Amino acid sequence: MAAEQPKKPMTAFFLYLEEHRPSIVEKLGQEAKVRGIIAKTAGEQWRNLAAEIKAPYEKKAAAAKAEYDAALESFKQTGGEVVRKRKADKDAKPKKDKDAPKKPSGGGYGVFLSENREKIVKSLPAGSNVISDVAKTAGAQWKALSGDEKKPYEEKYAEKMKEYQVAMEEYSKAQTAKEEPSPPAKKAKAEKTQKLEKSSTPPKTMKSGKDKGKGAKPAGAEVDAAVLAEATKLGFEAALKNLAGRADLKDLKKSDKDLLEAIKSSGGLVNPARRALLGA
Repeated sequence: MAAEQPKKPMTAFFLYLEEHRPSIVEKLGQEAKVRGIIAKTAGEQWRNLAAEIKAPYEKKAAAAKAEYDAALESFKQTGGEVVRKRKADKDAKPKKDKDAPKKPSGGGYGVFLSENREKIVKSLPAGSNVISDVAKTAGAQWKALSGDEKKPYEEKYAEKMKEYQVAMEEYSKAQTAKEEPSPPAKKAKAEKTQKLEKSSTPPKTMKSGKDKGKGAKPAGAEVDAAVLAEATKLGFEAALKNLAGRADLKDLKKSDKDLLEAIKSSGGLVNPARRALLGA
C-alpha cells in the first residue's frame, strides 16, 4: 500500500495568523464576525512587522517546506501519484445570484457601526489601524450602551429585514415570470401532450351529456378558496393558479393543498414545483 501524499506546509504568514488569531479576534470584538476581516487584519499586521520579528516564522516555514519536499520525493519514489486537490466545496456551492436583493447583516450593532464609523475614525489618534482600532472602539461603545440606547438601532435593523423580505418576494415573482414558457412554447407542449395521450390511451366509449366532465377538473377551474387565500397571503396566488392549470399534472390527482406545498418548497417558482410533483 502506497504512503499517503504529504500535506503542504503553511507559509510564514499563515503560521503567524494561526498563532495570533485569538488575540486578533479579541481585539476586533463584534466585527470579527465579518467575513475575511480576521485574515485582512492579520495581513496588515504582518506587512508592518520588522524583519527580525518575521524571521522566526520564515525560518520555521522554510524548515517545514524542506521536510515537505523530501517527503514528497519519497512519496513519488515509492510509486505514489501526486494529486492536485481541487476546491470541491467551492464548486459544490450554488452560485450566488448577484441580482437578488442583499440581505442585511450585523444586527443592531451593524447599524450602529455603519452610522458611527466616520465619527469613530476621526476620534482615533494618528497612526491607528483603521480596521482593527475602529472595530475595537465600536465594540466597546456598543457594549457600554443600555438596552434602551440599543433599541433604535435594533429597530432599524428589523425594518431593513422587512424591506429585504418584501424585495425578495417581488424578486421571486419576477423570476417566476421569466421562467414561464412563451405562448408558442406552451402551444407546442400542449400539442405534444395531446399526441402522447392519443397514442397511449385506449378508445373511450361515448358518454351522455350528463356524464361528461364528471370527476375531472376542467381547464381554468378555480382553486379551493381556503388554499387560494393562504397562497394569496404568501404571495403565491399566480404561481398556484399556473401550476393548477398544468395539463401534465392533472393525471396525478394532486390536491390544491399539495400544489401549494410544492410551490412553498420551491420558493414560489412554478417549474421547480412542477418537476418535484412529477418526480423528475
